Amino acid sequence: MHMPAPRKRLLKARIKIPNSPEAVMHFEAFVRSLEFLSEREKMPLLVAGDEVVDNLLNHGEVGRQGIRAMVRKRASGISLGLFVQSHKRFAQFAACLDEDPPSGPRYNPQLRRWHGLGLTMCRNLARSVHYRAGERMDRVFLEFPLSPVR
Repeated sequence: MHMPAPRKRLLKARIKIPNSPEAVMHFEAFVRSLEFLSEREKMPLLVAGDEVVDNLLNHGEVGRQGIRAMVRKRASGISLGLFVQSHKRFAQFAACLDEDPPSGPRYNPQLRRWHGLGLTMCRNLARSVHYRAGERMDRVFLEFPLSPVR
C-alpha cells in the first residue's frame, strides 16, 4: 500500500497593514509573531522592512488598500514581499534604480539630511532588493539568507 509523503509545514504568512501612522508597528508585530523564523532571522527583516514600510508611507504613495506584506521561508532563504497600489512615483523611482543603481548615501547640505542611507542599509542586510512597478500593484522584494542554527 502506497502512503503519501507527509506534507511539509507551510512556512509562509501574510498581513494587510493599514495606511496609517501605526503601519510600522503593525509590520513589527507581524514579523515578531512568525513562529517559523528564529529571533536571529527576524532581526534583519524588522530593520530592513521597517525602512521600506516607512519609505513607502513617507516618500511614496500607498493608496487606500494599505500595504500587504508576505514572508516566506524556504531552503534557499527568507523572502519579504511588500505590495502597494500602483503609483507613478514608485514607477519612476524603480526605473531610476534599474537604470543607475545608487552608489550609496549622499548628504544634502541645503536640507541638512542624508538621502539613501536607509536603502543602503537594506541592500547591506539583504542578499538582494528588487523594486518592481506594476499595473495594479507595486512590489518590493527582499531576500535574506537563513541564519545558521547555533
